[in-house]
Amino acid sequence: MTIPGQWHNDAFPAKKLNETEIVEFGLGDQLCGVEVTQVREIIRTSGGIVSVPGPHPSICGVVNLRGKIIPVINLSTHFHVPIKDDLKKSRIIVSEFYRFRVGFLAHHVVRILRISRLIVEAPAQPVFPWGNYLKGIIHIEDRSVFLLDFERIALDIHPVERTEPQRRSSFPIPPVSFDRSTKKILVVEDSAFMRQLLARYLKQAGYNILTVSNGHEAWEVLEDIVRGADFKDITQHFHLILTDIEMPRMDGLELVRRVKAHPALKKLPCIVFSGSLIEDLPAKCREAGVDTQISKDDIEQLIRLLDSKVLP
Repeated sequence: MTIPGQWHNDAFPAKKLNETEIVEFGLGDQLCGVEVTQVREIIRTSGGIVSVPGPHPSICGVVNLRGKIIPVINLSTHFHVPIKDDLKKSRIIVSEFYRFRVGFLAHHVVRILRISRLIVEAPAQPVFPWGNYLKGIIHIEDRSVFLLDFERIALDIHPVERTEPQRRSSFPIPPVSFDRSTKKILVVEDSAFMRQLLARYLKQAGYNILTVSNGHEAWEVLEDIVRGADFKDITQHFHLILTDIEMPRMDGLELVRRVKAHPALKKLPCIVFSGSLIEDLPAKCREAGVDTQISKDDIEQLIRLLDSKVLP
């Protein structure tokens, strides 16, 4: 990830368990943040944003990023925050979701924070004007940082991506020799959009599923099962775990480590389904005990992979 000036990530030591990195930025008087995994790079606005007529008022124009034209979402407009026009301090935070690249205009970028996932507080109810785009609130030192979900913003705004759930959930379903409805999969994903997409896709294939929003919730579900008085075998409850990596409270790799270290759970296949840009991801997955991994960009191959790994 390329960040101008002092905000460069290469100097950070290796992350510890349950740590995440946040790009902290200003939006009016409010400090906001986005997880580093949702950021490809941060660029200056000195090259100019070209205004173009668009279908959504939050899209303020486009920029030319090394020969590729990408739309720019003005976060001030989207959240009705008073606009500051100092382009010398403004930055465009560039993200990419499902091969679609988009920029987010912020008033200024502050720094990269490394924090424990445990201090990210989930809002009890939608907070105006952030609504369902607010993933959590981080209280650190003398300030509060609102953690935003850029993926959800982009997919709600961009007109092409609005049809994506329907298009992506209609991939061909390969035939199998067993009844998928007898197999239950625990899906662990913090993105509401991806949870809905996966639920639709896996149910269309015939699988029985339970979705949770992070590794901590998944671990609580599994612990409750094995502590039950009538517990005999995990295959009475689940036949596979499908998990994202970067999530609040407990990440996917820590969840897999706990599953593989538990005598009653260790035979559960664990598949990582992630768009993460973590360096040396295959090695980290092997170390955690992950059975296999697949990119979110390869979702059309997901059912075939589940069919090959689900417990008999």
